[in-house]
Amino acid sequence: MARTRLAFGSAFALMAIGFTFMAGYAAQARLNPAVIAFVDLEKVFEGLDSRQTSEESIMALAKQIEDQTTSMEEELELLQAELESLEPGSNAMEAMNNNVIGVAGRLRAYQKYATLILEREQANELKATYDAIREAARRFADREGIDFVVMNDAMVAMDPTADSAGTLQQIASRKFLYANPTMDITDALISMMNDSSSG
Repeated sequence: MARTRLAFGSAFALMAIGFTFMAGYAAQARLNPAVIAFVDLEKVFEGLDSRQTSEESIMALAKQIEDQTTSMEEELELLQAELESLEPGSNAMEAMNNNVIGVAGRLRAYQKYATLILEREQANELKATYDAIREAARRFADREGIDFVVMNDAMVAMDPTADSAGTLQQIASRKFLYANPTMDITDALISMMNDSSSG
């Protein structure tokens, strides 16, 4: 019995020493407060020179698609006008009708294809820009000793025309109630990215 008490006492003493040691270590190894900065992502997107160049390229592609579509539509209109001038039931009318159907089918197929191409180009451009912003934010944070760069949604105005359900949804989707304006690195990030792209 005495041995059991002695064993329990020794175990408790060792545990107490262990906890004391751990508490002392935790106090010494206390982490420094994290440095957090934020960006207005929409403003970054709009302020990048590379983004404007990409948008011009996409607009040129959209213009090219529009011109080709217009050309095919004009061809179809001419064929339809010629079709109306032919004698109903004649071989010439049947051949022209088949021609009209073929051109109309090609037009629809081209419009679908062109829409997919344009959407894919826009999606690729957005993703490439977002990836570039993330990488630039990492480099900026490394340089300035920042631990986290977050997107600040506190500065985005809420839709005043929304009903109660819409307002609650807007509130629920937000992550920040307040962000200190001095921690906004939006303009500095835009400048860094534009300088590196022009250099």
